[in-house]
Formats: sequence, C-alpha cells, structure tokens
Amino acid sequence: MRRTPIVLLTAALATIIATTPAGADPPALTVLHLGQIAEQDIAPESYSEPDTLVEPDIEVSPTNPDWAVAAAHDGRYPDGGAVDISYSWTHDGGKTWHHAPVPGITKAAGGIWDRASDPVVAWGPDGSVYLSILPVSLDCPSAVTVSRSTDGGKTFGPPVYAHYSDSCNYSDDKNWLVVDNFKHSPHYGRLYQFWTPFIYDDQGNYVASPQALRWSDDKGKHWSDTTYVSATNVGTQNSQPMIAPNGTITDAYLNYGVGNIGDEGPEGNVGHHGDVQAAAQAAATPAAAPVGDNWAARTSYDGGTTWSSEVLITNDAGPGPDGIRCCLPSATADPVTGRLFTAWDSATPDQVKLSESFDGRHWSRPILVSRSDRAGLDRVNVDVTAYRGQVFVSYGTRDTTVEGGRYVQQQLSTSRDSAHFGAPVSLGPPSDLNYAAVARGKFPGDYAGSSATQGRLYVAWARSSTPADPTALYHQTLYAAVLRP
Repeated sequence: MRRTPIVLLTAALATIIATTPAGADPPALTVLHLGQIAEQDIAPESYSEPDTLVEPDIEVSPTNPDWAVAAAHDGRYPDGGAVDISYSWTHDGGKTWHHAPVPGITKAAGGIWDRASDPVVAWGPDGSVYLSILPVSLDCPSAVTVSRSTDGGKTFGPPVYAHYSDSCNYSDDKNWLVVDNFKHSPHYGRLYQFWTPFIYDDQGNYVASPQALRWSDDKGKHWSDTTYVSATNVGTQNSQPMIAPNGTITDAYLNYGVGNIGDEGPEGNVGHHGDVQAAAQAAATPAAAPVGDNWAARTSYDGGTTWSSEVLITNDAGPGPDGIRCCLPSATADPVTGRLFTAWDSATPDQVKLSESFDGRHWSRPILVSRSDRAGLDRVNVDVTAYRGQVFVSYGTRDTTVEGGRYVQQQLSTSRDSAHFGAPVSLGPPSDLNYAAVARGKFPGDYAGSSATQGRLYVAWARSSTPADPTALYHQTLYAAVLRP
C-alpha cells in the first residue's frame, strides 16, 4: 500500500539539527533536507518484529541529482530476513519521499518466498533503477533476484532470477549489484550481480563460501553463467565492487580463510541451516584468531570473466561494537577521478579507517577518518561514497559511557584530499537502541547507505526511537539526509 508522501525538513531547520562539535572547523556542507523517509509498509507476520525497517541502501541517479531511491528490510525476523522489502523514491532532491512495499518477492506482497533480505539499489545509464534482493526460504531453495524500474523508482516490475538453486547444499547470501555507467567502457550498461553462496556437504557441514558473480548485458533479462571472484575453498563475505571509467572492476570482500564461516553467517535457508551456523562458526574459529578480519580485493580487466590474484587491503576489519550486529566494510569508486576507496570499522581500537587505490592492486596505508580516540566511543555501520575528488564517510557513533551505550548518533566526515578528514557533522536526532530490531544483538543492519553525484550527497540509515504505543517493543524507521557538498 502507498502512504502519504513524506516531506522532509527544510534546509533552515535541518541546518539546526545537523551540528558540528564545539571547537571544530565546520565542513563545507549544506543540509538541504533531513528526516524520516519511510516506515512500515507491510503488515507484520507471526514471529517478525513489527515496525522495524533495517539495513538501508540508497543511490542517486548518475544523470539527475534530484532523483534517488532507497530500500530497506520491512518487518525483520530475528533469525533472518524480513516480511518484505520497502523502497522509497524522491524526484525533488529529497524534499518529498514516497514509499511502498516491493511487489512479487515475498508471499506478503504477491510473491512466493517466505522472507526477503539485503536490498541493494543501482542505477543504469538509461535511467533504469535496479533493485537486487535476496529471497529467503524456510527450506532449501535460494536465489538472488533483480527487479527493474523504468519510471525512476516509482514502480518496480516483476523480479528476474539472477541466480536460483534448489539444492539443500547451496545457500545464496549477501548480494550486491553495480552497473557500468561509463560510455567509453567496453562493458557499458553491464549489470554485475555479486553474492556469497554458502556451500555444505550432504551431512550439513559447512564447506566454503566464495564470492560469486553473474552479469547481464540486456538490462537484467538474461544472466551469464556463474564466475567465482575469490578462491572457491575459502570463507568470504560482503562483495563491494568498484568500477573504473575504463570498465575495470575491482571487488573488495572479507576473506576468513579456509574452513572458516566468518562473522556473518548465511541469511538464507533459515530452516535448513540456521541450527548449523553457530556450531560451524564456533568449530571453525581458532582460539587464538586475529582480532581483525582480512579485507581483500581482486581486479578484473575483462568484464568479470577472469580475476587477478588477491591483495590484502587490511587485516584490521572489525565486527562492530559488542551487543550490536552491524558493520560490514564499504567500498566505492569516484566516477569522475576513477579513484577507489574503502572504509571500515577497525578492530583495534574502534576507529573508522579508509584506504584508497588508483588501480585496485595497490592500496594506501590506512587513513584515520574518525578524529576522537576517547575511550568508550564505538562506531556503527561505516559507509563511503565519493565524487569529483571529495570523499564522504558516514557512520554512527555510540558513547558507551552514556546510559550503557543506548544512543547512536549518525555522523558524516568529509575530505577533499582523501588524506585529511575534518570534524564530523552530526545528522539528526540520535537513535535509541532500546527500540531497535534484534538479531543476535541490536540490529540497525549490517550496512547503511550513501551516494554522491554533482551537487548532491544522500545518506540513509535505520533510526530507532520511542514508539507512540507505550506497549510496543520496536520502532525503527528509515532516515535520510540530503546535503549539498
């Protein structure tokens, strides 16, 4: 069902809410609009968490800075997936947002799947908007779907399977989608669909979870055979692909090594593998494992057919603060300069760090993004975007010395040279974790979203706050800020 359009705060009021810490140099940013852009669209189901929007992604059109689309889980289940996916769109630069449930995926919205997860938004060069979703079953089938909008995100057509498996030994998870929008690229217009297949033997024992890829050259109608980016015998997660103007594509991902399922187990096949996950992770993780995870990358020069050897970006990728499930690393490509950036929540100590590359093969030493090293500060869900030499890193900051770390403040750090970041700008009111979704900890999602283009920067995150109903356990909506760099 469609809701009344949401009109966000005007620039004057948003400027009051977006503040800079005392004594810090204010960044050259103007907050145009800020506020809630979506709330629950679909009725809750049994065992789901009512009134919870989780794990947003947001993307601005590469050709029109006033057009943007965001998506998030709608009605999270604590053991994986959501009742459906909610999407939001704006055609006036973020002043007004409309939101609706994605059709044709889950049974709650006219589809065949039990649940849905991990929405990812990507724009094509012709103005098409693509929405990648992970359908979740309570039995064996698993898949990755892509839905297309031809009206700037107002409506989405029926989903197409980028991948489908009916094997109980194969569980699709953690999808990501990018489109080659560069006119001089030999793969102009190509959709790249990445995901993490979790592979099990006939006894249900975890075997591996490599990074997989398929692509489409006809706007998502047909898809290539599967290519593997990483080695096929390792545990990996969280593809973050970056495309250069010449069509070269670099994929960054977490590599947990052989036999290790890692920090982020499978979201799909809840009924078949949910009980296997915790035992497999405990058995596979050495007692003296390094504090941080390995964040690595490979590069393809032929449109994803073959991939270079793996390079290590950092071994300091952290799982996020105690008590919060969150915090996958993020990566992006500046579409103007071609420079590649990745940001992560470090393991020791809890800081936001960034690395850059000009070719995907050589990465800089970690650059400190977050300024304060004061004890008791945690960071949540780092996301990076860049445009024309400016780099923007968004994240939540939690002060554990205040009411046990109950509140998380969304913040944004900016750099004009990728080496020096100014004091963060705080965006909007803080999030109250007492009313957040719960999934192996308080759950704002494994990631948040940001996207930049000429004259516009969009940032989206899940914000929890006190519900109107005093008996309600949850109230988590989708928030966004629109800024002019």
